Amino acid sequence: MSQKLKFNEEIISTAAEPISSKDLLLRLSTLQEELSNMDQSSIDLSSLESIKDDLINKKLLKNTNLGIQILVSCCLSDILRLFAPNAPYNNINLLNIFKLFINQFAYLTNVDSSYYNNYIYLLERVAEIELIALLTDLDNCEKLLLQLFETFYNLSNNVSNDHLESLMVDILGEVISEVNQLDLKILKLILNKFLVNSKNLKNQSKFKVPGFNISLKLCELNSDKMSRLITYFFSEMILQATNDNDNDISSDSDSDDENKSSSKRGTIDIIQLKKIHNLAIELWRYVPEVLTSVLGLLDNELEAEDLIIRSTATDTVSNILSIYPSRINFSSNYTETYMNWLKKPLDISFEIRICWLNGISKILENRNDLSNDLINGILKTLMDSNEKVRYQTIIELSKLKPETFLNNILNNSLSNALLKLLREKNPLIRNEIIYFLSTLYNYQSENNIIDNDNDFIKKIPNNILELIFINDLSINSTVDLALFEKLLPFSDNPKDRVNKLLKLISILNPKSLSSFWAIMKRQTQLSSVLLKLLTMVENNNEDDIDDQINNAINWLSKSFPSSYEAESCLKYFFNLKNKRLIRLMILCSNKSIDYDTIVNSIREILNRINEMKLNNEFNPGDNKLLNKTNIYNTIKLLLLRSSNIFYNIDNIYEIIIMNNKKLNDETCKLLLNNISEICPIVLESNIKSLINSIINLSKSIDFEANRIDNDCYHDLKIIYNYYISNGNDEIINNDNDNDNEFHNCLFKFSINGSPKESKYSIKLLNKTSNDIKTPLFTKIVNIVWPLNIDSIYFNTHLSTLSTLFQYDILSVDTIKEDISKYLATYVLLKNTIKEEEDEKDTITWIDDKELYYNKQNVNCLSKILTMKLLTNWLVSINDDLTIDVESVAKPILSMLSSYINRGGEIVSQEDTPENYRSRLRLHAGYQILKLNKFTIFNSIIDQRRINRLILLIQDSNNNVRLNFINKIKKKLTQHKLNKKLLPLLYFVAFEPDRLIKESTSIWIRASYNKYINKSNTADSLIFEKSFITLIHMIFNHPEFKELFVEYNSIEDNDNENEITIKAEKFEELAKFGLTYIIYFLSLIVTSENISVLFYLTQRIKQYKGKCLIPENSEKFEDSIYILSELTEISIKFIGKIKNWSITVWPGKINLPIELFDNLDDLIANNIIKKTFINEKYFEIVDEIIKRRWKIENGQVGQRKVRNKSKSTISGDSKTVKRKLDALDKELPLKKISRNIDNNEEYVTKTKENDVIPTRNRSTRAKRINYNEN
Repeated sequence: MSQKLKFNEEIISTAAEPISSKDLLLRLSTLQEELSNMDQSSIDLSSLESIKDDLINKKLLKNTNLGIQILVSCCLSDILRLFAPNAPYNNINLLNIFKLFINQFAYLTNVDSSYYNNYIYLLERVAEIELIALLTDLDNCEKLLLQLFETFYNLSNNVSNDHLESLMVDILGEVISEVNQLDLKILKLILNKFLVNSKNLKNQSKFKVPGFNISLKLCELNSDKMSRLITYFFSEMILQATNDNDNDISSDSDSDDENKSSSKRGTIDIIQLKKIHNLAIELWRYVPEVLTSVLGLLDNELEAEDLIIRSTATDTVSNILSIYPSRINFSSNYTETYMNWLKKPLDISFEIRICWLNGISKILENRNDLSNDLINGILKTLMDSNEKVRYQTIIELSKLKPETFLNNILNNSLSNALLKLLREKNPLIRNEIIYFLSTLYNYQSENNIIDNDNDFIKKIPNNILELIFINDLSINSTVDLALFEKLLPFSDNPKDRVNKLLKLISILNPKSLSSFWAIMKRQTQLSSVLLKLLTMVENNNEDDIDDQINNAINWLSKSFPSSYEAESCLKYFFNLKNKRLIRLMILCSNKSIDYDTIVNSIREILNRINEMKLNNEFNPGDNKLLNKTNIYNTIKLLLLRSSNIFYNIDNIYEIIIMNNKKLNDETCKLLLNNISEICPIVLESNIKSLINSIINLSKSIDFEANRIDNDCYHDLKIIYNYYISNGNDEIINNDNDNDNEFHNCLFKFSINGSPKESKYSIKLLNKTSNDIKTPLFTKIVNIVWPLNIDSIYFNTHLSTLSTLFQYDILSVDTIKEDISKYLATYVLLKNTIKEEEDEKDTITWIDDKELYYNKQNVNCLSKILTMKLLTNWLVSINDDLTIDVESVAKPILSMLSSYINRGGEIVSQEDTPENYRSRLRLHAGYQILKLNKFTIFNSIIDQRRINRLILLIQDSNNNVRLNFINKIKKKLTQHKLNKKLLPLLYFVAFEPDRLIKESTSIWIRASYNKYINKSNTADSLIFEKSFITLIHMIFNHPEFKELFVEYNSIEDNDNENEITIKAEKFEELAKFGLTYIIYFLSLIVTSENISVLFYLTQRIKQYKGKCLIPENSEKFEDSIYILSELTEISIKFIGKIKNWSITVWPGKINLPIELFDNLDDLIANNIIKKTFINEKYFEIVDEIIKRRWKIENGQVGQRKVRNKSKSTISGDSKTVKRKLDALDKELPLKKISRNIDNNEEYVTKTKENDVIPTRNRSTRAKRINYNEN
């Protein structure tokens, strides 16, 4: 049965029958209640005809009474519900109805209104029966739709109600689903909430953005429709943001230049463009489905010519990729766009490359599925030609968490690229990469995850510390900060910090370890200087003290980079005369202060500097405003460098404990040994503990077993260094039972210990009083002599006697002749082990452990110890006027030279194994270097014998070359070597090992820089003068002589074949000489010394070079003048490319008389006028010089040296086949040296390929012998 409307009252007021507002409200309320209860399926629509027309009367629709408005709206909503799906009104009426509806929605903000439930009812009715669909079908509905969206979004700003929000979403969602197109203003309204919300995310705000949930739900519920609408929106917005005027576009944008961006830049609304792309990012974050078509626009933008559009698109893709997880995988769903983005590290504009980099840290931090793709791009940017790109790469990598980088990103290629960047020339990049890598090491160290498998982490401190060898003040300061703040930062736990210190030392290679030792040594030196300076500042009452203070400040400031303005900062700081700061700094410099006091003092000083205000009264007066940052950085670096942070008493205590518990811990012993050498005072309270541990250990040692794990020589050496560094002559006395027990322990070691233990035992016993050591030494000699070569302690006894020869010659004076005969006959001239056939080609070296602890190598060690014993004998008698030193020294030195010249082989019958020979010739060289310190041996260690040492510099064995070169550098640094041996180092010019050559070059440059300021001293031109010695050594080099004879033997004639051959021979000769000459000049020549070098070169033509082997010398005596002319041309070439003027040097230097003979003036003038290099060869010389100069300055890669099979420069690589003459049993040492001293050629030429230089030449593979004629 159908329902009919019962309501029959009038609701339209007329003049005849007016209705009051009160009555009207009651009637409308009654009507609304009845209508709301009527069921659409059973209603008699005819009963509604009258009322439906009355409800759209203007008197009701435009009534000002809010109650009437909402009740009419509710009634109309029910009318539309009941008539659905066919609306009973025309379009105009519907527009008026919906306008009324939308106006009512605005009052939903008034929760306290008596009609609030009616407003809710209206909203529910509109949403429930999807009334809004009627509006979308009407013409000219755009304004109402915009009003609807604005109203609802305004409501969301003021009302927080989940029910209302749900209804509004339903209504607006219906609008979106029904319309074909939404007004741009509506789309802006919806999408703007995503941008506002993004600001909240950036600010980490917890407040909810009003309306954001509505926009989000609208996009989620209508993703397909919104996708199309958003694509339209983006297109329109981009069109508005850009002015596509092709006539104004410059196509010339193929450069990296910042100023060459497109001219379209001025026609683009950059802010608007970025907003649009930020919107895309936010939409991807929440509803990536709606961007399906938009991402096609991104792909086009990535290839746009305009720089701004391209960079914006690149940044957008980066941000999209960083949003993870996402419902859509961008890289796989939008492959083309993704691949296009991946090409950006190769973009023509560096700005785009940087833009690409700016997004990678977020991507890598949030996801690891794209790591491989991004790493490839990072590798490209790390090697980018633009410094800004390389710098930004490091910045972005630094933003990553260390664990993210190490676990998800790092690979071999990336690690190698990062380590190479440590030598970057740009200081910003270099400093950033040092900081980044040291931070990674710090992370691993703090988490105790530095292990032997992680090569990259172990390489970090090695590569950072090796930068010290560059000798650049800025680099040194950065390395210092990395070491003190990252590699070994402050730590409150003594065990932890000592373990970190030991771990760091254990992973350092020899080169970086030497840098670390140098830093530690500098720390103790600076602390002493600073302590003296602080004392002067504290007690300054005299003018001369001011000069001393200024001198000290000047000296300290020279080690700081210029950017620090260290001198001004230090003067300001010390002029403050702040007693508290001075006192704190004194505590930092004191070697006896505990760790916590040092660290707390440093922190307080730096905090006070941070808080202080600069006072112009203390400005040094240079009219330069001081920067507090510079003062802070200068004082901080000074404190870190001078404070005893590592070698303090607290750390020493922990190190000693670890040493006593782990006697085989080489790192611990290595550290203690260094401490004992450079800072022995900190060992003072722990030295007794070390002695007691040795005494206790000696009681349980099995002396006949292998001693590799319990050799006490490390501890003995530490104790010895401690006492030596203290400068006491007699420090171990028999004052108590403990000392007596230690003496007995040392005595035992000297008889039954290892060779190294016996050496340091004798050294320590020598520091006791005569009453103690004399009887002990006598007793020791009586036990070990006569020697028994079959004894397991033979090498121990040899070591003991060798040390006695050096420190107490009187104890062995009666047996020294017998010892020398015995050792020559049974040790030097005999082999107790033969080289096995299967080992001939494989084993070429014995390391220290194998040498001292492998019983198979005892014969090799015996020979080495014998060399040391004989050398110590010479050292002990060098100042004894009662002895004919030369008669004793000559056979010994000749024997040592024989080892070098014969490649380590002097035994006539049994072949010496190759690994023995490499060790023997090296140690023979060591002994000659040791003796070279004493002037009494100068006549025997003449230039000819020095030249033989080149064989070791260019030995075929890498270990021989490395160790011998390092020994020369060390002794020259310690001033324990005659400066005339300096030119030996220049013979690394042909060195095939890059690291050896590089380290030697760095050392030469650094050493030369030390001498630059030594004007008016004997050493002021030592390097320049050494150049003359180098020329003379090349002149006497057998290979150079041979090349010259070959060249000179070809006569000048018109035979074209001979002309070509002679030119080739000259080129080979010139290459040989210029390789050394250019290498030297690349290291030493400066604008200040180029004139003196040119002068010295010209002086050569006023002399005759001495041939060290006079026989047939006339064949090559003119070759030295060719070298002189090659040098002149080289110096002129350098002067030209460097734009240095070569002036007449005003001084006069005579060439060394031991190398050159004076010439008559007439002969000298003729030589000066003569040109020894044919003009037709000048072009050849120029080309060689240019190439060598580029090679030595790193402008081109060095040509790889071919490895000739089994080559050596030092002597026969297999055996010396020729029998030696019968040995004189009475004077064996003199017989060994017979051939050498008589200038006889003693090495046979049985194997042409046996002996060749390491710098293998392509045209010959000959043995080089410094006794060859």
